[in-house]
Amino acid sequence: MRSKTFCIKPWVHIATYTSGEALMCCVAKEAAGNLNRDTIEQIWNSDHYKQARLKMLKGEKVSACTKCYDEEAGGVLSHRVIQNHLWEDKESTNEGHVGKEAMDKLIAETRDDGYLETKPISFDFRLGNTCNLQCVMCGPKDSSKWVGLAKQLGQIDKWDTSKFNWVEDQDFWDKQFLPLLPNIKHLILAGGEPMYLKQHVPLLEKIVEQGYAKNIKIRYHTNATIIPSNKILELWKEFKFIDYTMSIDCYEEKNSYIRYPDHWENIVDTLHMVDSSYDNIGPRMNCTINALNVFYIPEFVEWVESQKFEKVSQGTQHGLPFIGYVHGPTYLNCKVLPEHVKKVIADKYDEWYKGRKEKNYSVDSIYGIKNFMLSEDKSKHFKMFESYIQKMDNIRGTDFAKTFPELAALI
Repeated sequence: MRSKTFCIKPWVHIATYTSGEALMCCVAKEAAGNLNRDTIEQIWNSDHYKQARLKMLKGEKVSACTKCYDEEAGGVLSHRVIQNHLWEDKESTNEGHVGKEAMDKLIAETRDDGYLETKPISFDFRLGNTCNLQCVMCGPKDSSKWVGLAKQLGQIDKWDTSKFNWVEDQDFWDKQFLPLLPNIKHLILAGGEPMYLKQHVPLLEKIVEQGYAKNIKIRYHTNATIIPSNKILELWKEFKFIDYTMSIDCYEEKNSYIRYPDHWENIVDTLHMVDSSYDNIGPRMNCTINALNVFYIPEFVEWVESQKFEKVSQGTQHGLPFIGYVHGPTYLNCKVLPEHVKKVIADKYDEWYKGRKEKNYSVDSIYGIKNFMLSEDKSKHFKMFESYIQKMDNIRGTDFAKTFPELAALI
């Protein structure tokens, strides 16, 4: 029996930020070290990891994991819950998996001080902040396009590029990562925008060259504005599975406002291209719920279904987007909306759910947005939301009220 706080990630996985910070997973709030100064082994058996393992085995909460606890309190299947299921399920297609027996073995091998001899078998590499977009909920650490904007908003004065140097350190790849390849099962590649990052293709080539691609599943996080090149597609053929996760938060000009300044036509082209790609490529959509798009998700679902995709978000997602949440900045969290606005949105979700002929995991996940939104009142930050949107419109020349007229009328 797993404890109520158990998560498989500290036993299998290391995540990174573009700045070299290393964490137990992509939603963890605290770093275990930094790849600009620490080795993989130092991070893997750092006090941070060891204490997390011990606390989880005892059923105690870990301070780095508050995002998952918040989602669970809001009635949402958290990253923790989903990952535990996927890693235990031997039939899992798009994630790494080890099965229940292997998970039990990892737990049994955990020493009394939390030390784990077995090395990580999964990595989340954010290979740089080079990006072509300036998403409203992002920042300069994850998008190079944000550096100038952050200066205009008064968030930074200078920008230190040395924090990204770990990606350029060939010794890191040759001496630390490549020796682990025989046991690697899963990689997550992101940025920035991974299709832009110069370290991306050489890393794929090295894995293929050493003969381990057939054992590895890769998950991408991409903004879908760039169609993968033929060279990348040919390299992907060598891997066990490619989970091509496209971050798309709404449709048409609404997505372009949130993920500024995308070209919606390019995204639609990418969606249909990967929908007819090689059999080992599984494309899916990831929709990040925030204060701007929460009103419009039912319409977004209608748009997705109208495309009649054959592969995109099929399987466990039943053709619908996977749902994630903006937790911070707080003023973009959907919980920030005033109560009277939430009431209208909640009624809209009720009507949408009642009208669905088929109920399944993905439909329930989308309907669960309502419960998450209502689970906490953060409306004291709503003035910050209004101020932020006004500043962004002034700088970009966008128009919130024109792009989101129904939401603007409620506010």
